[in-house]
Amino acid sequence: MNNNTPKISVVMSVYNCEKYIKESIDSILSQTFRDFEFIIIDDGSTDRTKEILDSYDSKRIKVISRENKGLIYSLNEGMNLSHGEYIARMDADDISSPDRFEKQLKYIEENNLIVCGTWAECIDCLGNKVKEIKYPPVDTKKIKSLILLHSPFIHSSIMFKRNIIEKIGGYKKFFSHAEDYEFWTRIVFRYKTGNIPEILMKYRVHEDQITKKYNLKMRVTGILIRFLIVYRFFFRF
Repeated sequence: MNNNTPKISVVMSVYNCEKYIKESIDSILSQTFRDFEFIIIDDGSTDRTKEILDSYDSKRIKVISRENKGLIYSLNEGMNLSHGEYIARMDADDISSPDRFEKQLKYIEENNLIVCGTWAECIDCLGNKVKEIKYPPVDTKKIKSLILLHSPFIHSSIMFKRNIIEKIGGYKKFFSHAEDYEFWTRIVFRYKTGNIPEILMKYRVHEDQITKKYNLKMRVTGILIRFLIVYRFFFRF
């Protein structure tokens, strides 16, 4: 990475992720696109997560370790500490393809996008392929039409322009466990978004992930968010 502002800031929040975090971090450090900083918020882990983080000797990585404050606080903290033109999200149990950043950045700039996700391959706790996720719509029009049904992005695959945070704000605590879905509702009707129709992520499915633990709460929050979508569509905020 050069001495100037990095092109990309990678933001990851981690909490007791000793099983998978090394593989996740290594997938970022192995990117073919090299102009990035890597901000990792250790949200009060009590397992070997901090020990694994401390084992890395990379100038790209900036680790913030503190008491537990929750995912939404941690993500907003990481974004506030970022310096890149773009923010790339990454979860501590997922794996990015080596060319993810290179292809994603090219796709964003060629199509003049504010937000860009990718397709993914689902893997189990052992890394075995479960299925492929090719449902996220590719273009802005389809994303707008389908957002009432489900989130139009795979959260850990996202890259977006950092200055959007100044315009719409960050993740909202009120929408805990569905914060990403609500975040997109403030973006898709105002800006051009898209997904690369290519698998550039391995999305891990396991019993410890938030979508498994808080499925009911996510469903209830999702209903509230859909009411907000209708409101924002008709009244344009």
